[in-house]
Amino acid sequence: MMQIAIIGCGWLGQPLALALQQKGHSLLVTCRSSARQQALQALGLDCHQLTLGNEIEQDLQDKLAAADAIIVCIPPGRKNFDAKRYVAAHQQLYDKLLVRPSTHLLFISTTAVYGDSYGKVTEHTELSPNTASGFAHQTIEQYLHSHFPKQTSVLRLAGLVGPDRHPAKHLAGRIDIPEGEQAVNLVHQADVISAIDAIIAGAHWGQLFHLSAFEHPSRHDYYSWACQKLGLNPPSFLIEDNKQCASGKIVDATWTIKQLGLSLRYASPYHMV
Repeated sequence: MMQIAIIGCGWLGQPLALALQQKGHSLLVTCRSSARQQALQALGLDCHQLTLGNEIEQDLQDKLAAADAIIVCIPPGRKNFDAKRYVAAHQQLYDKLLVRPSTHLLFISTTAVYGDSYGKVTEHTELSPNTASGFAHQTIEQYLHSHFPKQTSVLRLAGLVGPDRHPAKHLAGRIDIPEGEQAVNLVHQADVISAIDAIIAGAHWGQLFHLSAFEHPSRHDYYSWACQKLGLNPPSFLIEDNKQCASGKIVDATWTIKQLGLSLRYASPYHMV
């Protein structure tokens, strides 16, 4: 069994921590608030407060650096996102924690690094981010690859779905939404946890992965159906003029799923509602 640290024990980090703890691993997790810390400690997790970009207490830094594997799942946030500060904070954190060659780190990234690519994208498709978050994640990935190539791996995730979280809720009732013919790229929380577990258990370090369900219906078809299933007002989409690029990008995770020996529980977005 291993000593595993999870930096960012939130919507994904908490169920991941509990799943790994159930397998017998020793867990150390971090969160930002004292209230959140108390809630996680009540679940039996060794939780410490840490805010990305703030100074880390030496005792906590030593404990994190002593872990066999560190998982970083800190989303950038949607309000007042400072990409430059976000990137710098990640780089400073990794310089402090990856001081031992035996310490490994998994960075949870996003398929937003592919930007508006069209057609099938694989793990090694050229990156072309077009958002502040996409550019920030690309920069962090490149930093890890250039400074800690053998100690780290990256897992890029498609749109996340799981308990109390489904993108249909944000689209319900909206009108004239563009890009209705573009493909949906979604992945379920349970499959992400399985992938992370497989990366750690199989010591898949120095590698790049991404994860999405196999099926990719159009946004129009899927979100109209999902809203109906969820009892929400359906959205309406604009008719696409540029049919050549209408399908958008399709995240093909075939290689990752085979490499990690995964069997997706939610192979289709239609299984996620």
